[in-house]
Amino acid sequence: MLKHYSKTLIIIASCLTLLACHKPPVLDNALTLSILNDPEHLSGYTVSMVTNNPTAHGNHASGWTCADKKTIIDAGLAVCKTSGRSGVYLKFTDEGKRLLVGNTWGNSTTRNARVTAVIQQVQDINDISMVDKTHAIVSFNSAYVKHTAFSNTQLKSLIPLNVPKTGQANFVLIDKQWRIE
Repeated sequence: MLKHYSKTLIIIASCLTLLACHKPPVLDNALTLSILNDPEHLSGYTVSMVTNNPTAHGNHASGWTCADKKTIIDAGLAVCKTSGRSGVYLKFTDEGKRLLVGNTWGNSTTRNARVTAVIQQVQDINDISMVDKTHAIVSFNSAYVKHTAFSNTQLKSLIPLNVPKTGQANFVLIDKQWRIE
C-alpha cells in the first residue's frame, strides 16, 4: 500500500511540475509575422460604401444600380438583388465578408459598410522590444500588396503597390497567447 501511495504522489508531483513549468510561446519573428498577417483579419486601406439604393429604379431613378457594381459582382464579392419595385442592394458573399470591416450600419433607407479596398501585408520584422514579460512593441516593414474589387481608379493611382513603409504594433500576452493590442 505504501508503494502505491508513493507512486501516486510521484505522478501527481510530475504533473504539477509540468503544468508549473509551461511557458507561453516566445514572441519571435515567425510568430509575430503569423499574428500580423492573420488571413482571418485582413488589414489595409478601407473605404465606406453604400450597400443599398432604394431609388435605383422607377420614374425618378437616382444613384447606383447593379450595373454600376459590376466589378464587385464579377469578382464574386457580392451579389446584387432587387428590393421591391425600385430598390437594389448588395449582399456580401463569404469572400466579400472577409473584406468587410465590422458590421454594416445605417437605417431602413440607407445601409453602409466599411470594406478593405487595398490589402496590406507585413513583409518583415525590424525589432521586437520586450517592455515586460506580458508586453512588447514590434516595429515592422509592410506594403500594400493588392487592390481589391472595392478599389477604384483614384485609389489605384494614389496607392502604389509594394512600396515598403514602417509601422509599429503593441503586443500583449493574454491567457498565454500573444495578441495585438
